[in-house]
Amino acid sequence: MSRKKILWICSWYPNKLEPFNGDFIQRQAHAAALRNDVFVLHLAGDDTGVVKETGEVVTNAPGITEKIIYFKKHASFPAKLLSHYKWLHLSKKAIRKYIIENGKPDIIHVNIPVKAGYLGLWAKKKYDVPYVVTEHWGIYNEVEVYNYESKNSLFKQLTKKVYEGAAVFISVSRYLAEGVNRLVMQKKYTVVPNVVDTNIFYYQEKQSATFRFLHVSNMVQLKNAEGILRAFKIFIKENSNAELVMVGDTTHTIREYAASLGFPKGTVSFRGEVSYQHVATEMQLADCFILFSNIENSPCVIGEALCCGLPVIASNVGGIPELVDETNSLLVEPGNENILANAMREIMSHHSSYNRKKIAEKAQKFFSYPVISKQLDEIYTAVLSTK
Repeated sequence: MSRKKILWICSWYPNKLEPFNGDFIQRQAHAAALRNDVFVLHLAGDDTGVVKETGEVVTNAPGITEKIIYFKKHASFPAKLLSHYKWLHLSKKAIRKYIIENGKPDIIHVNIPVKAGYLGLWAKKKYDVPYVVTEHWGIYNEVEVYNYESKNSLFKQLTKKVYEGAAVFISVSRYLAEGVNRLVMQKKYTVVPNVVDTNIFYYQEKQSATFRFLHVSNMVQLKNAEGILRAFKIFIKENSNAELVMVGDTTHTIREYAASLGFPKGTVSFRGEVSYQHVATEMQLADCFILFSNIENSPCVIGEALCCGLPVIASNVGGIPELVDETNSLLVEPGNENILANAMREIMSHHSSYNRKKIAEKAQKFFSYPVISKQLDEIYTAVLSTK
């Protein structure tokens, strides 16, 4: 089949207000664009005063057009209602404009049911265009504070309607999809993992002799970066030829906590929030990646670490076990710092048994753009064949 026209409507997407918001969705969109003509629509409302009036930014690349519409919104409750109607009006207007200029899309691809799913429902009814929905939001569990059960009835009703109307339900992990089936409704699903840019994240032989552990996250409470520091404190007492690099912190709090633990000079360092390319460089300089989260869905950083050939120590939670096996990882009990410290010892002692080049080769066959592009295209083709 020739290239299909796919309209992506995204609840989250990188923009000038939130540069990393849904960057994993953007990578999937670019993967889809290898085989199809993708048009991305995302609306970014701002209540901080940065956006003074409604405007849009359109970016074009081979196979993909990304339109970000910015509008001013307000934080008070009555104004929130008005902002929602403004979002709805601007969204529908943008979809109509797309259809006038390009014709009806073959398929609409909704990313995150709320709010983008409402537009999928509307367009399906008005234009008779089928939609598929991909869920990325890890709220279908009991660990996340603001989980699905904590949402209001309107949120739950819309979520269910979006899944009911979707031609295909796509999830980035079985764990997340089973959560939807448990809490929302029974719906057959297809797993399409997050994308890794393997032109950036790839194996490179390490030169340094010092054994380096690496952690990358925004270091919010669920990531349990403090637990990693405490475990490394246990580990470092017996292993002086090792260091820990922490990437992604945005506040001073975690650095102050690390300082309070009294690590030997030079054994723990922080890099702050860095670019996607810089994260790849840090992974290529490391020997082992650590993710000690209390809960996870399908963390992009594990795929990125594996594509760099890094063995992984990770909590045995959420969708993490779907991404790793005994050849490339050690899974540990979440929150158990002694077990994490033991895993650090084991990885360091038996590091030569992990074939980093093979780890990277295997991961690239699972996470790369061409692989994800093929999976998405097969889904689109199947939907159109039954229309």
